[in-house]
Amino acid sequence: MDAHAPSTPTGSTDPLASRYGGPLVPKRTARVLFVIGAVVFLAVLAFVGYRFADQPVTAKDVGYDHVDDDTISLTFQLTRSPGVDATCTVQALNAGRAQVGFREVEIPGGPERQVVRTVDIDTQGEAVSAEVISCQKA
Repeated sequence: MDAHAPSTPTGSTDPLASRYGGPLVPKRTARVLFVIGAVVFLAVLAFVGYRFADQPVTAKDVGYDHVDDDTISLTFQLTRSPGVDATCTVQALNAGRAQVGFREVEIPGGPERQVVRTVDIDTQGEAVSAEVISCQKA
């Protein structure tokens, strides 16, 4: 027998198993671990889907326009689940970022997920910008 040849265990018919060893876990254990992993993966997927299915109401400023010395017009995009009523709070700001106008806007639910709204905000001074403070379900 060659001194450098690997020894094979008695009764072993798989040369790879005799050279590198057998599987780390039995086939039955591997199947059980695979099934458990698949169940955990599906549970996480379901949780994430449920979590994001009921999105909160969000808004993004699109732009503003000076109507006159006492009014500024704000356009914003509202995103919410279809049929959900929303209330948004908007404000007008002066050059020092102080609030010079404020308004709450109610937006009725509709079939669209995203809607664009333009609202006029009456101001008590010169406004240089306008923005959405917050939006929430009504």
